[in-house]
Amino acid sequence: MIISYIKNISYFYTIFINSKGEKMSKIKTFAAFAVLFLVVVSCSKLKDLTGGDKLYFCEKYTTKEIGEGTKFTTGTVTVMLKLANEKQIGVTSVDINITDIASGKVVDTVPFTVQSSWFYIHFDDVEFKEPGKYKVSCLKKDGTVIASNEVEIVSK
Repeated sequence: MIISYIKNISYFYTIFINSKGEKMSKIKTFAAFAVLFLVVVSCSKLKDLTGGDKLYFCEKYTTKEIGEGTKFTTGTVTVMLKLANEKQIGVTSVDINITDIASGKVVDTVPFTVQSSWFYIHFDDVEFKEPGKYKVSCLKKDGTVIASNEVEIVSK
């Protein structure tokens, strides 16, 4: 899909540039950057769609996610981690790190014990006391980011 898109842009670009001559050098540069931008954005979205490691949120987890979303009221939220291709987490403890997006400051770090063979994990009762937008990351103890996502918390 991306390759055919690039070919179509290239065809249009060749016809357009050949008809206008050297005045088109700025347009050539712009077109090249536009194509590069589209390829980078498309590839990052493709990774999301094809199933990289995923961190997401829900109201609670029983045998399935209940109330999955990205916007919740103040209080507790369940943070879900699903590793791609049933890849094992490989460690026995992780931290859920909560960072305020506006200030860039870490609000809280919550430790959790896990089994190293797990690839689908729920972290219950992660508390958000104040409204705001937060980046939530699951980290190994050495600081390696396993997965991150953003959540918005609003007042009750």
